[in-house]
Amino acid sequence: MYKRGDSWATDFWCDGERYQKSWGPISKTVAKEKEEKFKTEVREGKHQQKTKRLKFETLAEKYLVYARTNKKPSSARRNEVSVNMLMPYFKSKLLSSINSFMLEQYKKARRDQGEKGRAPATINGDIDCIKNMMKKAVECGYLNRNPLEGVKHLKEDNEKMWVLTPEEEDRLLDECQKRAQRKNKKYLKDLVKVALNTGMRQDEIFKLTKSDVKLKLRYIEVTDTKTEDRKVPINDTAYGILKNRLNKVDSDYLFPNTKGGKLTVLTNAFWTAVKEAGLIRFEIKKSGKKPVEEKIRFRFHDLRHTFGSRLGMAGTDLKTIMEIMGHKTTKVAMRYQHPAPEHKLNAVKTLDQIPSKVPTGEIIPLISKVKSA
Repeated sequence: MYKRGDSWATDFWCDGERYQKSWGPISKTVAKEKEEKFKTEVREGKHQQKTKRLKFETLAEKYLVYARTNKKPSSARRNEVSVNMLMPYFKSKLLSSINSFMLEQYKKARRDQGEKGRAPATINGDIDCIKNMMKKAVECGYLNRNPLEGVKHLKEDNEKMWVLTPEEEDRLLDECQKRAQRKNKKYLKDLVKVALNTGMRQDEIFKLTKSDVKLKLRYIEVTDTKTEDRKVPINDTAYGILKNRLNKVDSDYLFPNTKGGKLTVLTNAFWTAVKEAGLIRFEIKKSGKKPVEEKIRFRFHDLRHTFGSRLGMAGTDLKTIMEIMGHKTTKVAMRYQHPAPEHKLNAVKTLDQIPSKVPTGEIIPLISKVKSA
């Protein structure tokens, strides 16, 4: 405590945060009493300093500038999508008024939009975005603490992973061979085979340029991706496809659109091939009291799941799968350690080769000892 002019003032730090307060022209004894009470409130968490009156949309604008400067383009674009979704719920609200209950309401509202309800993974992306925004607000001094820090993700149990059997793969490739991804661009089969043999994401393949393919070194350099940059090894099947396209494609992109630029969407040719190959199934899903029949269609992303599952069933270790596929955590990669039913059946069949009878010569001496006792 110190005196400034005619007034006594307090200036101290607690848990890395500075607290200052002026007590006015009062006696030192009274000022001391007020200071002790003030320090007690701070230590017990009963005091909250005044925050800057900043609204959500102002923070969103500042955060997106930060994201475009410091994050990968794909991550910055994902933040923009989340901000657009969050805006109708949090616009005009002061940062100091936003709390965890509001975010819980947002989660529920996004899930309960009928047929337009979003998947848990999509909503979790929005949750991460606003939590990071509030974290930045704390770092910049707009807030004293992050009120959304304890909000948890929704359980991501919505994904139906489809791993192709060899027979299903043959049917799909036959149908892809009949169709063009784009007008006069009949490479849909090559596109699918590259996905099956590299495990690359759809967007990663669309961005694939000739300079990314290091054919002699047998790897593909994957950059501007969802996670960290990585090198994807090229097996013999992918080698043949890539070599052919490097020589024949008149574009910087290996799978270009009609104008030679980057492909942006998967056309109906793929979905028609999926339908004609019979890669649609129906499952009974519990919804309230009545079970509902759910239609599940094979997706392009399931080619990546097939790749990962085949590596897992071949005995590839988890770390190698993570590095090839670009997974940040073992939790995601662990899904590929659960083999297909037929693989499990073959595993237990190995027990048929183990003798079920123990040689009697090892048992008789034991029986004899028991009888003699």
